[in-house]
Amino acid sequence: MILILSAMPEELAAITDSVDRPTVHRSGGRQITQGTISGHPVTLAFSRWGKVAAASTAAHLVTALRPSHVVFTGIAGALRDDLSIGDVVFAKELFQHDLDASPFFPPTYIPLLDRAGLSTDPGLTESLRAALLRAHGAQGPRTWVADIATGDQVIGRPGQRERVVAAVPSAVCVEMEGAAVAQVCHDFEAPFACVRMISDRANESLSPAEVFALARRSGDYAAAMFREWLTTGGPPGDGRSA
Repeated sequence: MILILSAMPEELAAITDSVDRPTVHRSGGRQITQGTISGHPVTLAFSRWGKVAAASTAAHLVTALRPSHVVFTGIAGALRDDLSIGDVVFAKELFQHDLDASPFFPPTYIPLLDRAGLSTDPGLTESLRAALLRAHGAQGPRTWVADIATGDQVIGRPGQRERVVAAVPSAVCVEMEGAAVAQVCHDFEAPFACVRMISDRANESLSPAEVFALARRSGDYAAAMFREWLTTGGPPGDGRSA
């Protein structure tokens, strides 16, 4: 079974519409949708915004359901000028730009894990990226495999973007949940991927309505990606249903 998480209902809507024979219930204070996509069992959950909510959702569902793979999808703000709105970033490593336990550990280092960045599963990441490219062809979005920064702030006020770049120089975009879910998946040894569509330039130049519309667009991309990925086999060992 594949666990698919998003922080906003708009990001999850199109993926939910792709689920066959859906059943909906609540668990751990979250709405959970279970069913299949192209015959593969999936569970979808709205994690809510921020690191604590996302980690809580992931820890509960990974413990309760033991998914074979975990994928987080949604939107992010660009930290580099060569990224465009609509580009899709597949995380290579995720860093908490606002984590600072100094002087005991270097800034952004996770206490007792002896690392700052948390790697995604490279095979899972590449198979999802290939599926997105197949699903959309030449008319599809540009894709990147790159580092992502995570923190508990909407980045846009003067100086914020620069501070994130200074904390995580390798990051190409910033969001609010990915590194927290990555840490949960690291602890539970669950293969993890994070897929983010660029919705803004981390400068609050878009209205909330525009951001929500782009969140729905990211869900459209993700839904097509999952359908293609699972129609052509998906990951090994995910318990495909008869």
